[in-house]
Amino acid sequence: MPIIPENDKRELKRRLQKELRNEVSVKLFTQRASLLTIPGRECPYCAQTQQLMEELVELSPKLKLEVFDFYSQREEAEARGVERIPAIVLGADGNSNLKYYGIPAGYEFAAILEGVINISRGVNRLSVETRKALRRVNQPVHMQVFVTPSCPHCPRAAALAHTIALENPLIRADVVEAEEFLSLSQMYGVRSVPLTVINGAIQILGVVAEKELVSRVVSAGVREPAEDEVPSPEKR
Repeated sequence: MPIIPENDKRELKRRLQKELRNEVSVKLFTQRASLLTIPGRECPYCAQTQQLMEELVELSPKLKLEVFDFYSQREEAEARGVERIPAIVLGADGNSNLKYYGIPAGYEFAAILEGVINISRGVNRLSVETRKALRRVNQPVHMQVFVTPSCPHCPRAAALAHTIALENPLIRADVVEAEEFLSLSQMYGVRSVPLTVINGAIQILGVVAEKELVSRVVSAGVREPAEDEVPSPEKR
């Protein structure tokens, strides 16, 4: 039984035909179907996530889906920084700093769709001021946005984080379905969504303006040179 209703498929197909320009790689990390369930490797939404992604890429020849087994293809998972499944990795030109952990159901499908379109068009919707600020980031920044499929505000927070990550390869943005990964949610004390966690320490609750989130990212990702690293006037 299809996950995306036929009426929605027709509308999505028209939108993708209009808005996609370049090919987009959609990498799905999952586990192979098996009659045996190995304790600790349960993935109740892996099959549904794969079906959803297959239905999406069928709507445009510019979308390419690659499916990897998380356990038997660990080198690929490690190369992409994938830590749990199901995981959707979006990218172009080999980049893989946009991830979605869990099934992008409900409102969250919009976040995947916007990420695909932004990558394909190669146009960042951030302000010029924001883009200049993000170019200053010179050390790794890891954003995790906790969401749920029933949250109407979550896609905005997820899309903003992904858009920011597109501007600088040192910035990673993971969208995490909070109810699927309860241990991770509990570790960060997630009680309400959307919740954005930066470098495991800075927490931002709710949807915030672009300027505020970028300010937090820049604060976490800009390392000013120490005094002994600044070249003297004679050496400049």
